[in-house]
Amino acid sequence: MRFLLLLAAMATTGCSSVGTQGPPPGAVEEIEAGQSLFPSDAAILSDQEIARILSARVEIPESMRVALLYLEHRSMPLSSRPWYYRRDEPQQELRLAMQSVHRLLEDNRVYDVSYLPTFLLPKQKSVGLIREAAARYQADWVLIFKSETRPHEKDRTFGTDEARAYCLAECAVLDVRTGTIPFTSRASQDVTIAKTDEDWSLSEAVDRAELEAIDAAMSENVENLLQYLERASD
Repeated sequence: MRFLLLLAAMATTGCSSVGTQGPPPGAVEEIEAGQSLFPSDAAILSDQEIARILSARVEIPESMRVALLYLEHRSMPLSSRPWYYRRDEPQQELRLAMQSVHRLLEDNRVYDVSYLPTFLLPKQKSVGLIREAAARYQADWVLIFKSETRPHEKDRTFGTDEARAYCLAECAVLDVRTGTIPFTSRASQDVTIAKTDEDWSLSEAVDRAELEAIDAAMSENVENLLQYLERASD
């Protein structure tokens, strides 16, 4: 009987939501502006350093070199690919993504968009090491980006086989002078293409779908960055 009453109560009350609320009114100890409540945080940055970073404003140079760093590309495995199939990555993805990134030259302040040599960086990268390498390269900004793709294929008994790829691409601008990150962008694209007679196998069509998805996602990120530069010039 109790169980039936409980079900009846749930049916009459319907769904409910739980949210956060502010603390109850009462005496609140005032703290100084820019003072952390967690002393252990000072082991990395002091309160004064954090306050200085937050109050700083990044100035876009009138003439700047943008260095590119393709941090990582990940492709989810496709179980139907044969064991001997091996892709030439990330060189293909890098070349294609850089085609989109070179659109930054449309901004009059950008005079060079070029690849940051990887031999300047160790395998274990950090913001500080990237900044140091970019300073040696005399780059004003570093555009750091990474991508991830999830391929799918449709092997049809009747009709044309199709390949599909979803790409998520992220990028961030590192200002070399200040070490801050003034801009980030995250874009996703879903591309479906048909297998052609030029494709030796459906796996090659999947490769093309992945590359087109990467290019489309990076194009969206670059468009966002160009809009950021345009707003900054107003």
